[in-house]
Amino acid sequence: MGTSTAEVVVCGAGIAGIAAAYHLSVRHGVKKVVLVDEAPPLSLTSDKSTECYRNWWPGPGDAMVRLTNRSIDLMEELARESGNRFHMNRRGYLFATADPSRIQAFERAAGEAAGLGAGPVRLHRGQKGETPHLPAPAQGFEGQPTGSDLITDQRVIRRNFPYLSDRTVAVVHPRRCGWLSAQQFGMYMLEQAREHGTVFLQARLEKVDTSGGRIEAVLLREGNRDIRISTPGLGNAAGPF
Repeated sequence: MGTSTAEVVVCGAGIAGIAAAYHLSVRHGVKKVVLVDEAPPLSLTSDKSTECYRNWWPGPGDAMVRLTNRSIDLMEELARESGNRFHMNRRGYLFATADPSRIQAFERAAGEAAGLGAGPVRLHRGQKGETPHLPAPAQGFEGQPTGSDLITDQRVIRRNFPYLSDRTVAVVHPRRCGWLSAQQFGMYMLEQAREHGTVFLQARLEKVDTSGGRIEAVLLREGNRDIRISTPGLGNAAGPF
């Protein structure tokens, strides 16, 4: 049996496990992190992501908005330091309706999101004094507004969303939302973590040894051999399995 030591073992090399290893090793200076997965990194559910993000969440409470705002802050930091290697953009989400009775529901949803911390609501009804609608660029995220645009001005809808049906009477456009390459995002964090000492093992975590209510070691199965890693810390990022 092979033996080794680690400060932390992270079980699962999907986007959650890789992010944990990155922040432990790169941001917090943990010297020896071992990342374990029986499959290659980012190959189970992380490669099937819709690859989109949003801070547009309903209540009750503001927990989800605060969580996603913090997550987007961190993603934007990584995008800047990597030269936006993973193509993060701020295209936004778009909800549209051809039913005039739904406009009030759109107004309530936008107001609720604003009250929970997603950002202000800008109204575009074709009236004097309104803030002009700022179209979302195809690429990049810098300099873009937060909150949402509620648009009932047909000229603005047609100009910015020409693919929508002519029957569309209103759209709400949440803005701190968009897309990125989740694979490139994960691989960037993994490469950075490895440069700071993280080791990836393609192995199966079979057992956790404890003593006095504390983690003492983990037992791995790598091919035909067993590996025992003495560690005081285990991160469970195993996902659906």
